[in-house]
Order: sequence, then structure tokens, then C-alpha cells
Amino acid sequence: MFRIRLLSLVLLLGVVVALDNVLVAQPPPPQPQTGVRNHYLTVREPLPLPILQTATVSEQVFTPTVSPSAWTFDQVISAVLTSDPKLRIGKEDIRQAQAELWTSSLLPNPELTVEGGALPLRSTEVPYPGGPPELNFNVEFPIDWFLFAKRKAAMQSAGWEVRQAQAEYADLIRERIADTAALFYDVLEAKALLDVAQQDVDILVSLEQIAKRGVEAGGIPAVEWKRISLDLLQCRQELIEAEKTLDILKAQLRAQFGSTDYNPNFDITGDLDVPATLNAMSLEEAFYMAQQNRPDIRALRMGIAKARADVHLENRNARPVVTAFAGMGREYSTLMEEDKNYNNWGIGLTVTVPLFDRNQGNRMAARSALTRSNREYQAGIVDLRAEIIEADRELRTAHQLAHTFATEEVRLSREVRDIMIEGFRAGGRPLIDVLDAERSYRETVRLFITNRADYWRAFYIYNSVVGVDSMSNVRTVTH
Repeated sequence: MFRIRLLSLVLLLGVVVALDNVLVAQPPPPQPQTGVRNHYLTVREPLPLPILQTATVSEQVFTPTVSPSAWTFDQVISAVLTSDPKLRIGKEDIRQAQAELWTSSLLPNPELTVEGGALPLRSTEVPYPGGPPELNFNVEFPIDWFLFAKRKAAMQSAGWEVRQAQAEYADLIRERIADTAALFYDVLEAKALLDVAQQDVDILVSLEQIAKRGVEAGGIPAVEWKRISLDLLQCRQELIEAEKTLDILKAQLRAQFGSTDYNPNFDITGDLDVPATLNAMSLEEAFYMAQQNRPDIRALRMGIAKARADVHLENRNARPVVTAFAGMGREYSTLMEEDKNYNNWGIGLTVTVPLFDRNQGNRMAARSALTRSNREYQAGIVDLRAEIIEADRELRTAHQLAHTFATEEVRLSREVRDIMIEGFRAGGRPLIDVLDAERSYRETVRLFITNRADYWRAFYIYNSVVGVDSMSNVRTVTH
């Protein structure tokens, strides 16, 4: 009879556990994807994203030489997504959140108690004063996690934490891609400016030789030769600065994908051609798109959901702690000169009485955290509106300025400079006109290069702000 009752109790407990697992068990959260084409982790499908339709100009004003092993934009972004140590750190945050979810889903461990009672001492003069000796076995198992759904509430909170960590990881990827794209075009700009500085030095060296021969022949005043030497010294200083800037930017770009060694042969390849037209979205469309697709905005919304789950969890934790126990014992009555030993068993519950501690502090803190999460989301939307306006204005202005100094202006400036140099060689042009034409050409080319680099930096920042997956547009827009 005892065995039948004990077996029934065990079966009942097994059914309760199985039902709870069916009701509250959740599938493990998906692992974050770090591929090049799908690096925005979404809880729901994002809205379809338009591709900015552009047409690039065909003529190249400036074509620096590159090594055959130079890295393309796609290769640099792929290296960042696979090797960036900061992204690996962010990925560990997801795993830690998944570990918290796993911990919250575990059932509490039962407790086993073994005790002996009424055991006589050898020095006791009164035989067996406490009754027959007993040996008891008790098993205790908390059941409040099922009665008050505490485990389910904890799993819901941990599940939202996993989703929030995934969104924050996706936002980290978004920021790293935008930073890498800006650095990529910083390096392209630095390479172009270095080439311009080298051309200036070469031209001034040739002019210095012409002036030196003219001074020796008596046809050119010595002061003009000195003036060219001064300009040449300044250009050589600019060349040294350009080389230093290029080396620093290359090191910063390689640091984006975790490279710690120095590689003087590292090089990138790309162009700075700017599209002739720009079909950007309206401010309202970009603002709506950003709200739906920006990972940091999704993370803020998930933070609100987690805060609500925490409020529910703390309310559940205010319920009593209920522990069920069952046990059996054996009394050794033969030691008291009785006929036989016999077994006994018992069941029961222990319940805490929430008279003073009803989890008031944690419940208050959870409600405050929910209010704070709502305020953070509102602040994020306000900042997003300003960020959209700034990025839109930067992109449109950069596109407009890029066409202020177009290919034709650079070509005309170069032709004027060449005409002045030929006239100076022939003795028909003063040196001051030649130096002015050289400076004008130099500034025109520098503005041409800088404005185009500014456009591409603004382009990728705009895509990052709106939440557009820039990698899906690279091949159709830029390369």
C-alpha cells in the first residue's frame, strides 16, 4: 500500500512538470548572423528598402596607381564583419543573454534530508527515554515556480533580454560598417591628395630647373628662382604631411578588422566618381524607414518589453515560497524489546507567510525601470528625427558641392596651368602668373577630391542613419 501511494505521488509530480514544460518552454534564440549580406538582426521582417538610383560619370580626372593585391570595398567590409574584435565582444553579450535564458528555464533542485532520531547514548541510565530509534528520509521540492508561474515570468524576461542583445549587436555592426566606409574613403582621399602633392613637387622641381638656367643665362632675376624654391619647400612639406596622413589612415582602417601588424604594402582600390543625380527619400519616408529598420530603435522597443516582463516577474516573486515534501521512516522497536520494526511515511507543505517582505522594493524598481525605458525610447525617437535631418542635409549638400568643381573645371584649370608653364619656358610669361596658375590648379583638384570623398562619407552615413543595408547597394551603385 505504501509503495502504491508513493508511486502515485511521483507520477503526479511528473505530470505537473511535463505540463509546465509544454506550456512555458520556448525554443532557443537564433544565433546572430554575421554574413556580409544579412547583418541586420531583426525580430520581424523589415520594410523593403529602396536603392538609391544613381548614374556615375565616366571620365576619371584622377587615377592613382594601385597594387594588384589592393583591397576592394567589399573585401574590407567582409574582413570587418568576420574579424573585428569589437564585433566579437558584442557577440558575447548575446551568448551571455542566452545563458541567462537557459538558467531561468531550469527547474529547482530537490533537497534530500536524512536524519536519525531518538538514538540512545551509552551513558544514559534510563533506557530509551525518547521512544524507539528512528531513521527518516525526506525529499523537499519547491513548487511555487509552477503554482505562481514564476519560472514562466523569468523565461519571458530573459527571452526579451536575448532579443535586445541581438538588436544591440546588429546596431554595433551598423556603426562599424559606417565607420569603416568613412575610413575607406578617407584613405582614398589621402591617396589622391598624396598624388596631387607629388605632382606639385615634380612640377615645381622642373620650374626650379628652368628658373636656375634662366638666372645663369641672365634672362630671369634671381629673386624668381628663390621664390620657386620657397614654394617647392612648402610643397615638399605638404608631401611629407600627406604621406604621414595616409599611413595613419591605413593603420586605422586595418585596425577595423583586427590587424595588429604593420604592412607597408597594404593598399585599397576604389574610385571617387559621384553620381550625376541623387534620388534620395523624403524626410518623412526616411524617418519612417529608420523607425522600422534601425537596430538601436528596435533595441529600445525591446527594452520596454523586457521592462514590462520584469514588472510581471517581480509581482510573481512577491508570492509565497511553497515547498512540498514527502518522506519515509523506520522505527527500530526491537531495540526496546518489542516484537518488530515498522516503516512510516508522510507528506506536507511549507509555505512562507508574506507578512512583512512582499518584494516591495524590487517591484518599485521594476516599475521605475519601465518608466525609464519608455522615456529612453521617446528620447531616441527625438534624436532620430534630428539625425535624419542632419544626414539628409549633409548628403544633399555634399552631392551639390561635388558637382561645383566638376571634371570640366579641373581640366580647364590644368590647361591654364600648362599654358602658363609653356609660356614661362618660352620667356613670355612672368613667374608670378605661373605660380598663381599652379596654386589655382592645386586648390581646384584638392576641392574636387575632398568634395567627392565627402559625398561618399555622407552617403554611407545616410544609409546607416536610415537603416538601409549599405552592402546590398554597393555593387549596383558604386562598383
